[in-house]
Amino acid sequence: MSVYWQVGRNTTGRDFVVGDLHGHHQQLLSNLNDLAFDGAKDRLFCVGDIIDRGPDSVELLEMIDQQVYFSILGNHEAMMIAGFEDATAVPLHYSNGGEWFYDLPYPLQQRLVEKVRQWPWAMEIATESGAIGLVHADVPDSSWMEVKRLLQCIGVLWTVGGSLSDEAMRTAAKPLLWNRGLITRLYRELVGPGEGKRAVPEDKQAFLEGLGRFGALPEGHIEAGADGRFSAFSIAGINSVFMGHSYVPVPTTVGNCHFVDTYRGEPDEQLGVVCINPSAA
Repeated sequence: MSVYWQVGRNTTGRDFVVGDLHGHHQQLLSNLNDLAFDGAKDRLFCVGDIIDRGPDSVELLEMIDQQVYFSILGNHEAMMIAGFEDATAVPLHYSNGGEWFYDLPYPLQQRLVEKVRQWPWAMEIATESGAIGLVHADVPDSSWMEVKRLLQCIGVLWTVGGSLSDEAMRTAAKPLLWNRGLITRLYRELVGPGEGKRAVPEDKQAFLEGLGRFGALPEGHIEAGADGRFSAFSIAGINSVFMGHSYVPVPTTVGNCHFVDTYRGEPDEQLGVVCINPSAA
């Protein structure tokens, strides 16, 4: 039940990372079908928040086996755990799309929480191009070493069933599961002042126009650059990092940061799915 996993390289098939699924199982299956995903050799890695809002949270939780279909913890899974273990935490989860969970029979709630408590908070995947990190929300101090340090501080406590309300747990959860430091910087550069959690049509269009100004379309890739404007997006201690949690209209890369939370269930949206390890065959 380690909070930090290191996953070996896939030498027989492809590896994909997908952004926040939020209960949209059928959309995922459609995307995987389009990719000719083969569970006998390919792997899928989720950046957390596979539950809530959409219709199929249970199906997605059941799908994760940490062998073919992997996931790290997101803030929505953390809210589910907290709501099950502490009644005072229920309103927060309920108001963020978690009402489905409290309609389930207690034994099923317990089984799902026990399963998700086994998931890591961050993950490192070996690929041909180097180590790729997964964390749900943010990378504090632009340092993967800081991610690992925070997780080392809670490893034992989490293993013995420590509460998410514990001070040490909150200290790790805030930057890794909840913060929007990097994405807020990006929105300010591309769109202007405001919060990182923005998905209204005006922000979508302004974001795409901002990418265009930096010559980042259609690939959605901005170099960190020598002027220091995007220096915070050069994460030390890892080859690259994939994050969800905060909406972007298209999968977007800045420096070695990849933002893949692109889907809210709207007709004009697509799941952010990125191949990180092409087939070895």
